[in-house]
Amino acid sequence: MKVVRGIIGGVVFGVVNWLLGGLFYGLLFNKWIMMNASLWRPMDSPVMQWGMPLANIFSGLMIALVFAVIYRGIPGTGLKKGLIYGFLLWLIARFAGEFFMYTLMPYSFMLVVAGWLHGICGMLLGGILIAAIYGKSLES
Repeated sequence: MKVVRGIIGGVVFGVVNWLLGGLFYGLLFNKWIMMNASLWRPMDSPVMQWGMPLANIFSGLMIALVFAVIYRGIPGTGLKKGLIYGFLLWLIARFAGEFFMYTLMPYSFMLVVAGWLHGICGMLLGGILIAAIYGKSLES
């Protein structure tokens, strides 16, 4: 049962982050994306149409797996555990990662801000959803 909950949690995490990515990068920060369009593949590319959602789901599965592995070490209880986990993910993966990529690639700092906002919303919400889906099944 834990495995099924982990798979569902991972898929939900991936889908939520994929949808939020469309909101942040497609609607709110579209101006800066277009200014740096040469850095990305065309949106009609199969890699963008199929690869990005699949990559989000795969990363969500890995994030749900890590949540299950380090569950006892995450402070808090219930949904608070998921919130803390999501915040830690954001610090490690998005906060540091976006700034690191900004130093390596010639794109607008507003895309770093978009990544930070997308990351904090997606990671916090995703962490809470994973904690809710796992429920108390990891405590035994």
